[in-house]
Amino acid sequence: MKYKILIYTLFVGILSACNPDEFLDVYPTGSTIPTTVEDFDKLLENPDVAADETARNLTFMDPDVSLPNAFYDGYNSVIQFQYVWDAQPYNDVSYTDSDWNDRYSKIMTFNTILQDVDGADLGNRLETDRARVKGEALAQRAYELFSLVTEYGAAYSANNTDAPGIPMPLEVDLTAQLSRKSVGEVYAQIEKDLDAAENLLQNNNPINTGANFRPGMASIYGLQALVALTKGDFGKANTYADRALNLYHFLYDYTGITNNTEGNAWSGLPITNLDYSTTTENVVWNREHRDDYQVINVFYGEPLLQLFDQENDQRFILFHSTESYTGVSVSPSIVYASYRRTVQAGLTTPDLYLISAEAKVRTGDRAGALSRLNTLLENRILNFTPYTADSFSDDAAVLELVKAERRKEFMASGKNFLDQKRYVAYGDNVPTFERNVNGNIFTLEPDQESYMVPISLNIQSLNPNLN
Repeated sequence: MKYKILIYTLFVGILSACNPDEFLDVYPTGSTIPTTVEDFDKLLENPDVAADETARNLTFMDPDVSLPNAFYDGYNSVIQFQYVWDAQPYNDVSYTDSDWNDRYSKIMTFNTILQDVDGADLGNRLETDRARVKGEALAQRAYELFSLVTEYGAAYSANNTDAPGIPMPLEVDLTAQLSRKSVGEVYAQIEKDLDAAENLLQNNNPINTGANFRPGMASIYGLQALVALTKGDFGKANTYADRALNLYHFLYDYTGITNNTEGNAWSGLPITNLDYSTTTENVVWNREHRDDYQVINVFYGEPLLQLFDQENDQRFILFHSTESYTGVSVSPSIVYASYRRTVQAGLTTPDLYLISAEAKVRTGDRAGALSRLNTLLENRILNFTPYTADSFSDDAAVLELVKAERRKEFMASGKNFLDQKRYVAYGDNVPTFERNVNGNIFTLEPDQESYMVPISLNIQSLNPNLN
């Protein structure tokens, strides 16, 4: 069953000039209007509802990404402006921002389910299925709100909960022109939705192995851990990360594999289901980032390259190349080579290990943090010697190790940009990043405004309450 609701007109349409029905593709001809719990369950089974590409704005804003001038000059203006951290990458009112539009479209879908599922006929399902569908819709809405506020809002800070967040639609209303809620209000709603989802999904499997864009209990705990970490509530992040890992902790072991054609990262990996993210075993809650690196060349920045043990770290060995996918030399630069392998903006088991490690070291558990790191790195680095607590002079040194491992593990996913954003909010030492493009110097300053992705001119023009 195809069931698709286009985004609120206040965000992407022209409601003031047109009938909103013109922009509402709810029930395509020949489809069945959802009326039963079974219908809503099938709706949530559609990967287009939750799993398609997201956080694409962050790919080239990541300070660990580099673009040689010859490649920069060949990309469209949006990517160029994102790469130099421009104040308005979408500088033409006709440009649309899929990160924004798609997420609010999904929220519209989840709000519709939440509005109707309590009164829906059971069909061939049970009351436990109604609870599960409602719980999933709450959890999915929470994930979309979290993704939006971390990208477009200010970073959460206990001293600045009134900072600008995002519009937060919680009901189906096509005519509303919502202003931004504060980050405090948005995070409170995210936590409320997740707490309710946790209660409703208690009997779910840890993850949904056949459709991992649908959450299980490890998925819920994992997002609760990430939300808490982002807020700087490290004790809570530690608790929820451990709960998630107690339920599910699968890791792919990179140390025993080579590329399909050894030495050619573009040839892919023998672990075939890494190419199909809806069934990938280390994905806890799927939010695809992109899989088009053979077309969109993403280069390692030199500071990131220096972090890798290039002789033993399989994350470098398996995913780097000195040639583009078409065989063009990119030397002396090195490109991220991942042909048709979907990189995750969502939650993975490596996320859970690294959230746990960071939360532990920030709460004084150096040994616990290193235990989490050792488990991950044993599956990443050839000839790995486990770390011990007495190898480090203090917790700060372990924290720097955790940060470095996040940068290596999540290369080309955009997650590093969001990490730097929260580090700024914590008061950590975050440098001013620089880029030299055709002789011009551009900087990313360690302040919150610099780390807020701008709302596009297109969206601002349609909703004056966002200006």
